[in-house]
Amino acid sequence: MIGKQLLNNFTEIIIPAIRTGVKSWRARKLETTTDKYMRWEQDNDLQAVGTLTLFEEYLEMVIQFGFTTMFVAAFPLAPFFALLNNIIEIRLDAFKFVTQMRRPIAQKVNDIGVWYGILRIVAIIAVLTNAFIISYTSDFIPKMVYKYVYSYNQTGTAEPTLRGYIDFSLSLFDVNEFDNDTKPSPVAWFNGTFCHYRDYRSPPSDVDRYEHNIYYWHIFTVRLAFVVLFEHFIFFVVTVISWLIPDVPANIKSQIRREQYLAQKAFWGEKVDSGEQTPASTGLRQRNSQLQPVNYLAT
Repeated sequence: MIGKQLLNNFTEIIIPAIRTGVKSWRARKLETTTDKYMRWEQDNDLQAVGTLTLFEEYLEMVIQFGFTTMFVAAFPLAPFFALLNNIIEIRLDAFKFVTQMRRPIAQKVNDIGVWYGILRIVAIIAVLTNAFIISYTSDFIPKMVYKYVYSYNQTGTAEPTLRGYIDFSLSLFDVNEFDNDTKPSPVAWFNGTFCHYRDYRSPPSDVDRYEHNIYYWHIFTVRLAFVVLFEHFIFFVVTVISWLIPDVPANIKSQIRREQYLAQKAFWGEKVDSGEQTPASTGLRQRNSQLQPVNYLAT
């Protein structure tokens, strides 16, 4: 990720600078005392802002966000390097847009468009990815299962402990079952018939030899449960934070509603002053025409 960001920053600055410098050099060679290389010509020789310029900028940030969030459990320094890269890239992009590119045509938009949905999807996938990384690529779950379930029987202690976890996590293999082509060469420090390997399988003397034992399925179940609980907890925290910190504050919402009310009031007021029939006045006249006079003295 770091190398890719450095390469992108290098190409975004050097390539436009080289192209602009070549155009400027060719124009200055043709410059005379009467035909000066004017400022508007220098601006015209700058790099044009393409239709996909912002798309590439957004894509770069989304890819960086994906790498940073999806694999932060595997590389915890990723957010730090992303922060350093963005601090540098802000200045590099400012230099590029001010000195190496033509002035872009401004467009009015409400938000970042479809990129917001893409970022939300990446964030959801990142939660699941980190849950599986923590659960299946680390010893966190096996250690917790051993400490709080099996350590009492393995060590005979009354308190949870990790003593004996290494032996618990290893399985036996009969070295005599190696083929002649794959059998390791004898060494002076090993003259036994069994060796240990990292897994949870039945020993060679068992009926289900070399099959996954009950410890494996217990740890496997706890790992799946951890993934489900982890992602539910994260989504719950995100929902609570979104509810506590809304996108639009309450006072701003009230101000927006007040402006809408004043705009409607001004619009219908102009209609009434000009003598035009409004839906409200037309309906009122229709209801009044349907009313019959009543002689209360006769009753």
